[in-house]
Amino acid sequence: MYTFLDNQGTFRLEQPENVSYLYFPIAGEQGLKGAVTPTLGGDLKRGQNAFVLQTVSADDLHNNKATRNFWCYLGENACFSATGVSAKAQADKFTDKQDKSVLTAGPMWHLMERESREYGLSAKILSFVPVSDCCVELMHVEIRNNGEREVCFTPTAAVPMYGRSADNLRDHRHVTSLLHRAVTDEKGVYVTPTLSFDERGHQKNHITYYVCGMEEDGAAPVGFLPVVEDYIGEGGSFEMPKSVLGNLPYDAYGRQYDGYEIIGALRFAQAKLQPGEKRSYTIFIMEVLP
Repeated sequence: MYTFLDNQGTFRLEQPENVSYLYFPIAGEQGLKGAVTPTLGGDLKRGQNAFVLQTVSADDLHNNKATRNFWCYLGENACFSATGVSAKAQADKFTDKQDKSVLTAGPMWHLMERESREYGLSAKILSFVPVSDCCVELMHVEIRNNGEREVCFTPTAAVPMYGRSADNLRDHRHVTSLLHRAVTDEKGVYVTPTLSFDERGHQKNHITYYVCGMEEDGAAPVGFLPVVEDYIGEGGSFEMPKSVLGNLPYDAYGRQYDGYEIIGALRFAQAKLQPGEKRSYTIFIMEVLP
């Protein structure tokens, strides 16, 4: 059951991923609006023809795995998904091994807390769209060592980038992926489709979709893997991406990727946390207009 914490609409709910069809709205005054689920699913868009993240319906909330994610690789295929979107987390659901999770939310902000007893790690992910001149969703991720020993992990942020009209989900999905032109800079992945297919016809596209990130000290990611098929690997999936579970090398920035489904996969430097220590990362999911 949910509990209201004040008279401003702030509430708290334990194990929210066990509640079907649950999502929360986030939006800003510059037109960016989206939805966030307890596993950080949901979409993000400026309008019908400009979805940053894949458009979803209520039925997609429980079966769409193309979600925002943040992974901590701990060695020998041991991975903690800070959002709970992993094959292991799904297998442990409804058992005594299920991660402990708590949702706290208020007007246009959403905080998910998840704790893994097995790995001794906990995560807090705050999601919101700031009131600013920029169309951006912020994910502030905090990883904490709750155990009694040092923990060494390699973090990877992963945000699938849809980057086109909602109509393209059922019409011209593959063709429109061939129009994607993606590049990486020091902090993230840009994708600018050459054309926009929507009810207006074939229009020259001027919108760029961007996922970037940094560590708490401003350090940039150390690598990128923007192509979905490379990120998940042969036979892999968003719940079991081979590039994460195998801690495979990522590309340096400055490369171009044309004609693929794109993901904002950002690899950060390996981190070490002593008991009680924490480290934070900020992920920006943006829509850049000309």
